[in-house]
Amino acid sequence: MLSALPRISRPVLLAIAVVFAALLVLLNASSAAAHPAGTTGVFITVQSDAVDVEMQIQKTGFVAATGYELETDQAELDAVADNVESFLLNRVSLQDDVSQLTPTVTVDPEFIRVNGEDSIRTTLRFTDGGRPIEGALTLDYDFILDVVPSHQVYVALVSDWNNGQVAEGDPEVVGVLGGGVTEITLDRTQQTPLHGFFAVVWLGMLHIAEGTDHLLFLTTLLIVAPSLAVRSGRGFRWTQPIPTKRAVLRAALIITSFTVGHLITLALVSLGVISFPTKPVEILVAISIVVAAVHAIKPLMPRGELIIAGVFGLVHGTAFATTILDLNLGFGEKLVAILGFNIGVELAQLIAAVLVLPLLIWLSHARAYPGFRTTIAVLAIVAATAWIVAISVDGDTVLQPVFDGIAQYPLVWYLVLVAVVAALWYFTRQSPADPAPVESADTETTAGADASERTPA
Repeated sequence: MLSALPRISRPVLLAIAVVFAALLVLLNASSAAAHPAGTTGVFITVQSDAVDVEMQIQKTGFVAATGYELETDQAELDAVADNVESFLLNRVSLQDDVSQLTPTVTVDPEFIRVNGEDSIRTTLRFTDGGRPIEGALTLDYDFILDVVPSHQVYVALVSDWNNGQVAEGDPEVVGVLGGGVTEITLDRTQQTPLHGFFAVVWLGMLHIAEGTDHLLFLTTLLIVAPSLAVRSGRGFRWTQPIPTKRAVLRAALIITSFTVGHLITLALVSLGVISFPTKPVEILVAISIVVAAVHAIKPLMPRGELIIAGVFGLVHGTAFATTILDLNLGFGEKLVAILGFNIGVELAQLIAAVLVLPLLIWLSHARAYPGFRTTIAVLAIVAATAWIVAISVDGDTVLQPVFDGIAQYPLVWYLVLVAVVAALWYFTRQSPADPAPVESADTETTAGADASERTPA
């Protein structure tokens, strides 16, 4: 084993250099703003029986419209909050095809930073006695524009189930008010539940593609698919390679176990049968990555990855359900959303498996695979630990720029992974001339591995 280390060190150093270069590129990437600097953003969320209108009001325009010379001090804003709300309730109106909707303030005014500028955020909810929202929506927004007509107000649709726009997707800018224009109509005449279904399928796929925590958990589970846990003198250890068909079957069982787990809690939590606090669930998601990573380094038990996938799948399903709850759908729409979201999650998982599993199986035939598996597991533990710390202090993880970069450039990162795997395989591949490994007292053959897998720890 020690004699192989010089042969492995060169590709490992090459891989680190490639990853480091990619990190430097990604860390310099910047994200787009919700609306341009110097403007107000209005974000509309259509629910089955209500419409939420969130406003991110530029402070300069706010001062011009109200005459309040406020410092960026929340206490000062709180002191005039009632007057500010009265301004808004009299200058912002909304109606559907049936009637004018009645506004109420659901989020009190608060200072935030938008595009590097001080802004005031608040939310109005428009309803009409609990009846369903019907037809087109007409927003009349006169705040600031009645005093400063040149001010611009960007109106964006965040979520509208029947129109195919769902929460967590990028808000769709539907118009810009200003220059004498204070009214905009959202045409909803072509709405159909199928729009919402296909949108939530896509949302499920995005939730996996952009959810680094879920992808990392799945990766730490799949990385053991080309290996078998065999009994040794000190518990269990991994051995590979195994036949390709068996590796694929093991991966399929892992994904199925994860699917069953998260589908159960996704449905139960989304339908309101059970509920859990958000923070403990997020911490458990991170802990699930740690447990899966420890198992990848040294097997906790034969086929332990199936148990980990199923048990912690329940936790991940609870986290998934938050997305469905945020849509504020009716019961029937919620059932369709659960089905569509789960289909999207499964499609994304299958795509990830199709892209990654062949690389893992390929590399499992090289001497570098145990070190590669351990390295990925250690990185997963580091990332999960950073998540736990960030969640505990209600902040962002120090690795967030890296995760954002991965989500923004998935193809680049996949090509980096392909390059690393190819380099490791090339420098540590098994030569036909290499002698067969010598069996020791604590080593089992593949047949013995099958038997040991069925033996409880």
